[in-house]
Amino acid sequence: MIRSTLALALAAALLAACGQGADQQEVAAPAALEPSGAPETVEVDDAAWLQAAASVIEMQPLPDLNAKVFGTAAGDPAVNGLYTYIAFFGGAAEGWRVFRLGDFESFEVLASAPGRIDLELRESAIDAESGQVAASTRRIIVGWTPGEDGAPPQTISVTPAA
Repeated sequence: MIRSTLALALAAALLAACGQGADQQEVAAPAALEPSGAPETVEVDDAAWLQAAASVIEMQPLPDLNAKVFGTAAGDPAVNGLYTYIAFFGGAAEGWRVFRLGDFESFEVLASAPGRIDLELRESAIDAESGQVAASTRRIIVGWTPGEDGAPPQTISVTPAA
């Protein structure tokens, strides 16, 4: 009990001392913008495709690969809910060729190279015995063979990785 009280007191003293250095400068918040003209009213854009675009909540462009990894909000956010995809741009006539990778909490692109990206995925599942949500992290390699003349791939592969 005495040891934990001393530890808390020491931690509080250290935190208080951190903010008292003579060389520290207070950073001012940026000033709010001042209007310089009349406002314009903008109406709702109800194009159907914008509903899907507005669902995108995370995106990692891969410009060297003419691709991107992105996630859309869906499902139960307490247990995953980030539907994750990789998409390859096929040009103005074709648009994007999209492949679903899965339903995760989050993703991180670890590395990318022609024909391959390495991803770290965080996901959760409900433990059958306890009923509690258990989180885990795993890695995968997404591979593909580009089509002729750099066209998007017809298929991709997903391989577990260490």
